[in-house]
Order: sequence, then structure tokens, then C-alpha cells
Amino acid sequence: MKGKFLVVLLCLVFCLCVFLIESKPIHAEEWTAEQKAVAESFQKLIDAAVEGDIAKLKSCWHSQISWWDYRQEHPVGMEVYTKFMEDFYKSGVVWVSCDAKPLEIHVVDNVAILYAVNKNTFKDAEGNVTTESGPWTAVLVKQDDKWLFLSNSWTVK
Repeated sequence: MKGKFLVVLLCLVFCLCVFLIESKPIHAEEWTAEQKAVAESFQKLIDAAVEGDIAKLKSCWHSQISWWDYRQEHPVGMEVYTKFMEDFYKSGVVWVSCDAKPLEIHVVDNVAILYAVNKNTFKDAEGNVTTESGPWTAVLVKQDDKWLFLSNSWTVK
């Protein structure tokens, strides 16, 4: 009886190990150098947004960028979105954190499509904390060896 138990236990441990080795989150896959460069550009954008650094944000954007988030009726260009971000940073709301994870990155020539999920935490002037999360899709274009955001769209749950 003890021998059967040990065999069953070893089989279960083996199956669990195979499952853990074979199943990995999609964002942990091995990316190409271009996919990694796109992911780095994404992180740079996130860091600039949380820091409230408009100049750094704009350095991530293509001159023809369009944004479409859940607050807007239709996509807007750089001028409108820059004003929106400036007003946001002046409002007294603090962007506490943004946990954003790329799930898939598709690169075709000098165009990349990035699919991500994100969770943002904000604190208003009264100290109230708000969290929002949802999917994020971005299109980037490679210009002068730099991946720039051409289009962004996200929603929150």
C-alpha cells in the first residue's frame, strides 16, 4: 500500500511539474529584439505618465498620434490630448501607479500592435483613492530607430 501511494504521489508531482513548465503567461514569452524594444517604449510611456512629465510623454508620441479613451466620443490628436494631460496634472489628482503588462506584441516591418492590460491607481486632493483597469491597444511606428506611439485606445472596467 505504501508503495502504491508513493507511485501515485510521484506521478502527481511529475504531472504538476510538466504543467508548470508547459504553461506560462503569454506576457512571459520570449520576444524578438523588436518586440522587446516596443515593450520598452511602452514602459517609457507608462513611467512618463505616472511621473507627470509631459515632455517625456511627447517624446514617445508620433507627430500624427491619435488617442481614444473611454472619456472621449472619438479619437483626438496630439494637441487635444496634450491639453487633457496638462489639465489632469494640474487638477491635484496624483497618478499613484500604473501596473501595465503587454500581453501580445505583433511587429510587421516598421509597425507594431501592442495589446496590454493596465490597472491605474489615482489619489484626489481629498485623499480618495480610485482604481481603474482594462484593456489597452496601441499602434506604434518605428521612425529613426525609435518606436513611437501612433494610436492608443483603452477602456476601463
